[in-house]
Amino acid sequence: MIRRLAAALAILALAGPATAEEFKFAVDGAITGAAAAYVFGADSGLFEAEGIDLDVRPTRGALDAVSRVAMGSYPFGVSDLGTFAEYIIMNPGSRVISLMVIHDRPAFTVIGLKSHDITTVTDLPGHIVGNDSDNFARFRMQNVANSNGFALEDLTLKHVAPAELASALATGEVDAVIGLSYDILPELAQLGIAADDLAVLPMADDGLVLYGQVLLINSDFLSSSSGNATKISAAVLKAWKATIADPAAAVAAVIARNPELDPALEAERLRMIIAENVLTPYVLENGFGTPNQARQEWNVAQLQDNPAFINSEERETFFNINFLPSAKDRAMQ
Repeated sequence: MIRRLAAALAILALAGPATAEEFKFAVDGAITGAAAAYVFGADSGLFEAEGIDLDVRPTRGALDAVSRVAMGSYPFGVSDLGTFAEYIIMNPGSRVISLMVIHDRPAFTVIGLKSHDITTVTDLPGHIVGNDSDNFARFRMQNVANSNGFALEDLTLKHVAPAELASALATGEVDAVIGLSYDILPELAQLGIAADDLAVLPMADDGLVLYGQVLLINSDFLSSSSGNATKISAAVLKAWKATIADPAAAVAAVIARNPELDPALEAERLRMIIAENVLTPYVLENGFGTPNQARQEWNVAQLQDNPAFINSEERETFFNINFLPSAKDRAMQ
């Protein structure tokens, strides 16, 4: 079904409207295989077919992406839910909301070295754990610590630049790292690290219930141009369906923008995201993009592990699902 849909989408893209308004779109980091759906959607005309022309731009990471959308310099973007929610919690009145869940399962993962006596998250106390964010990765680790009966203070968090996480683990500079599985694991494989020495511990298996990547929109832009919220939601859905149907074409679009990237590494990155974060059992049963109400309550509960959390009206600003495509369109099988 998805392959037939991809062919139909290609025809639709060619027959798209004569004009489309251009908007900047912030991805949550560099343009790699992780951003393939957005690059593919833009370069193949899928977004233009919905009446919007996206200028897909890299950022310094999830927090930077949220900030750009909140400040209005970018009307649209993506970020993980935890970073987005904690940004608006710590900046009350921020003009940014989420329209759609992209990664139903979060990619935050602890990756440890078995040779350093790490096989489960409860082995982390007493070890050095590398992370690429002084605050947001700490909050995710706090969620896991609270769910597994140990104190965050029992381990040593060491700040490591995002591009150096894999090498820091490979050289033994740290005993484990916290990060996105699809960022770190393909790079560790390239570095020749034996898979049987890695303890891969997805935080979703150890108590983390927060969603992963979500679609963001500037609230002021939404108020003045609500039709574009419907368009971007429909376009992102179509782009992801087309990417799932033909991941090789999506990766090729990324490589065309940056020929220095390794196609095999980016293909593996995208494969992991589709299999582990996007096409979850919940999404296959309920469709793409919709948050689960009960899980939203669990998300709020875990955000309270952040001491800056303000449990008031801010919780109502996480999602606005009024602009989602129909349930029929969101079906993934």
